[in-house]
Amino acid sequence: MRRRQVLTAAALSIASLAGCTGPGTPDETPTGDSTETDTSSTETDTVTPDPDDPILLVVSNGRDVEQTVSVTLTRGETTLLDESPTVEPGGRAEFDTGIADPGEYELAVDVEGDENRTFPVTIEAFDVRHGSNHILELMADRMVLLVEE
Repeated sequence: MRRRQVLTAAALSIASLAGCTGPGTPDETPTGDSTETDTSSTETDTVTPDPDDPILLVVSNGRDVEQTVSVTLTRGETTLLDESPTVEPGGRAEFDTGIADPGEYELAVDVEGDENRTFPVTIEAFDVRHGSNHILELMADRMVLLVEE
């Protein structure tokens, strides 16, 4: 997992430099040269999910007691996942989210007898293609949503 985080950080660093031509150098096309226009767009390209590596939601209980956790994943008015697992201390529960398209999703979490939270979930084409998982980690004093690419 650490290798993927490093690769993602490197890719983001390189992407942030795209289009830079150096300090004080304007982006110009010399007169008389033809310019080809790229009409493809990664945002509108069709993304094919890997059926052997779906995007999972993993509920991981790092607390000392059993926890019942209601998780609801939605996109707009559509509910993709609505589960309420009871997870033993140190245990995990995994669910296929059914996500097949990039976009903005929302994860509502209700830990029985404890806190409620809502997490925004952004899914990109990379996530769909490679089955990036989301891990809801219940810790002693908080909960966090992590992404595993």
